[in-house]
Amino acid sequence: MFRPSFNMSTIYAAMSFLVLLLFSSIQTVHAETVKSDYHYQVVNGDALRGLSSISSAEPMGAGRITFSFMPAWYQQQKEYATSPNVNADIFTGTGAFSYGVNSYVDLFTSITGFGISSYTKSDKGSGFGTIRAGVQGSIPFPKYAFLHMAGQGVIIGGTSQNQINRYRSDGYNYFDTRNKYSFMGKLMQTFTSSSDNNGVKLHLNEGGVIGINKNEPALLLLGAGLQGTISFVTLGMEINSRTKFNDMAFGTDPLWVTPSIHISTPYNVSGQAGVDISLSKDRTDDNPRALEPYRVFAAVAFSIDLLKNKRKAELEKQQKASSEKAALAGKAVESKNEINSLTVKSTADSIALVNVKNNASVTIDSMQNEASMLAKKATVDSLSLNRVSANLAQEKELRSDAEKQLLSTGELVLNAVYFNTGDAILTINSKPYLTDIGKMLLKYPKLNIIVAGHTDNIGSQTSNLTLSQNRAEAVRYYLIGVAPGLTSMLDAKGFGMESPKADNNTAAGRQTNRRVELRVKNMAALQEYSAW
Repeated sequence: MFRPSFNMSTIYAAMSFLVLLLFSSIQTVHAETVKSDYHYQVVNGDALRGLSSISSAEPMGAGRITFSFMPAWYQQQKEYATSPNVNADIFTGTGAFSYGVNSYVDLFTSITGFGISSYTKSDKGSGFGTIRAGVQGSIPFPKYAFLHMAGQGVIIGGTSQNQINRYRSDGYNYFDTRNKYSFMGKLMQTFTSSSDNNGVKLHLNEGGVIGINKNEPALLLLGAGLQGTISFVTLGMEINSRTKFNDMAFGTDPLWVTPSIHISTPYNVSGQAGVDISLSKDRTDDNPRALEPYRVFAAVAFSIDLLKNKRKAELEKQQKASSEKAALAGKAVESKNEINSLTVKSTADSIALVNVKNNASVTIDSMQNEASMLAKKATVDSLSLNRVSANLAQEKELRSDAEKQLLSTGELVLNAVYFNTGDAILTINSKPYLTDIGKMLLKYPKLNIIVAGHTDNIGSQTSNLTLSQNRAEAVRYYLIGVAPGLTSMLDAKGFGMESPKADNNTAAGRQTNRRVELRVKNMAALQEYSAW
């Protein structure tokens, strides 16, 4: 019988084909922006993010659910004691489900069925195989961090009546047709080169399997996967090793590479296809090899975001807040125009003086007296206007940028106020800046001001609300300490993460949202101070 030969030349040819396909896709990708859902539809056999058998350390995301089905096939081309007979076709199909509990914890489960045709060694040629259930927890790094790390715990329930391969954990489908119970622990690290859908990612997996039954050997699992994504096309290359902890044999135990291609659609559905290629060397005993030369597989996945509408509503709320702020700034500009009233009054007095001089029906004496009075009044008004305008211009020139911002908009972000992560103790670098702010506020005693604390969306709502309240009170107490006259003018309140000014999905946006700011409560008082 013909047996395909998968030497290093074959592997290099497969990798060259993947690279060629990647560059070809660059030329055919449409110029339109790809929907963000593409980013989540690369799934592995457990319906988690990653490649076919390599798990990503990136979480699924709160409220996201994924269903996947992955069938596979290979043919037994060489028979030995613990394998199916020659020419037997081995089929498996795994259905999996995952759910993002929150931003850092995912739950998943799967069940595998199997079938064997042309099988002569057992009457158990089909049935259910393994049931798996597990949890994955990710370290709460920022969403767009370069490195993600996670841990995974899985219970493997062996319900199969036919462990197709059982010698030294041989066979691609060793965990698919288990007939005993095991526990799997795994660590994952993911390095990513980009914060959006397009880019390259490297996944590293290290794990172990312990049999719950006696005499079950402990296994060491190692794997790495490289994926490149352009728009809706993802190309992957994986390498996996499975051997015993107490008798490691990386060369002859299961060792294989997996090139694959993944296609996503804008309708929450994606497809995947690939081939597992054996790198294991033949043994010299009665079980000559761990893997058949190759196995092919395909997969389809359906993934939806249950919280998509909620996130859209939050975005609209932010846009509305920005519009309201712009309208307030417009009103502040209008209030500045009231200074023109003095100029209008002076002009009216000058016109009245001209009219009196030209009125021939008035006696010369009375006209001169009235003209003299109007002239004096116009001179006094003009001098007053000039003096007030000069003083106002000088005062406005001396105002700091912070004063101008507060008086024109009613809000002032305290950009030079710093706290250590997670606490409300002012750093020493913040105090000179706050001392200047306290002296500035004493010039405007009619203002009622709230010191508002804000956070980003990292952490729970309760903890963020408490942290923002404590930071706002720390700023208020310091201002009162350097300027006791501010005691009745200042209040403090924490708003937590409910009033973001920028997108919390980016690191820059979250930094903007972590702030303490001053807000004027009696906006009418600003008009008086803006006029002088």
